[in-house]
Amino acid sequence: MTTPFWPRPPERYPGRLPDRADVLVIGGGITGVSLLHHLGKQGIDAVLVERNHLASGASGRNAGFLLAGVADCYAEAVRIFGRSRARDIWHMTMENHVEEIEAVKGQEIGHRRLGSITLASGEKEALQLAESAQLLSEDGFDCDWDGRRLTNPSDGEVTPSLLVGAFARQAARGSVREGVEVTAIEPGGGDVLVRADDAECRAGCVILATNAYTPQLLPQVPITPRRAQMLASEPERATLCEQPTYSNFGYRYWRQMPTGEVLVGGWRDAAYETEVGYDERPTAAIQAHLEAHLRHLGADGEVTHRWAGTMGFTESGLPLVGPVDGMANVYLCAGYNGHGMGFAFMSAKQLVAAL
Repeated sequence: MTTPFWPRPPERYPGRLPDRADVLVIGGGITGVSLLHHLGKQGIDAVLVERNHLASGASGRNAGFLLAGVADCYAEAVRIFGRSRARDIWHMTMENHVEEIEAVKGQEIGHRRLGSITLASGEKEALQLAESAQLLSEDGFDCDWDGRRLTNPSDGEVTPSLLVGAFARQAARGSVREGVEVTAIEPGGGDVLVRADDAECRAGCVILATNAYTPQLLPQVPITPRRAQMLASEPERATLCEQPTYSNFGYRYWRQMPTGEVLVGGWRDAAYETEVGYDERPTAAIQAHLEAHLRHLGADGEVTHRWAGTMGFTESGLPLVGPVDGMANVYLCAGYNGHGMGFAFMSAKQLVAAL
């Protein structure tokens, strides 16, 4: 009951830490496999190591939304980042959607592009969404505001674990290795020394694609782990949710699969101080909120899955992409604030271009 709704990628990639690597990528989620994709296109030899299996972290435990922008609505993003920066972020995430899906064209990843809904939870959120609709339209983005909900027609959804698996399937033979738990990273003398169990690797460059788990290897990196919980129901015959839906300032979200299952997630704001850390066990209190909303939507089937995942949050609200201070040839591509599926592919592309 505590396993995610999403199936893990079908392939297995058992392996060990290589003795040497031009580039060593640590982390087998959407960021890691995106990095492999972009490095391969540049003709750069790289090896990805994952301590568990591909998509075992947040990349296989999220709702599978592919949304433009950040968790905050556009009006709030404009206040935080400024008009130009907010517009650039929206363009980048929309580009992420298109390029990410195109890169695995022909593989089954559960992709649909039916748009998304942001539903006002009250007057305050309605005012923000009305302002967002005006700003989005002025900045050239398609949207529709009906006084209660903001529709973004370019948004979409995927089966996140299958998306990760699709990228891994395209990687060079032997470049993905599961079951390798890195325990230390020691830069110096040009190469970076990486340790995993009783093995050592000398890498010309190391990229951490470890999102919320980055501080476990590099405690100085300012990423905070926060738990996100979800549940899934048995298939429902009726259509209870036509598009992926966000509400309550991004803290609550739900979608219905083409096969009828209803997925509900969030409510982290109901226990904000306790939903921190690396414990991926769902809690009774949050699950009660999720199930109450499931019933509110009209679902009457049994709950089949309850699970949690750990997201990485940054102080800026944007990913950390670039070199790690004081560690030569060590780079970071992590900290997506709950929106890794919408940011990771282009973040990885930007980092590879800068190497």
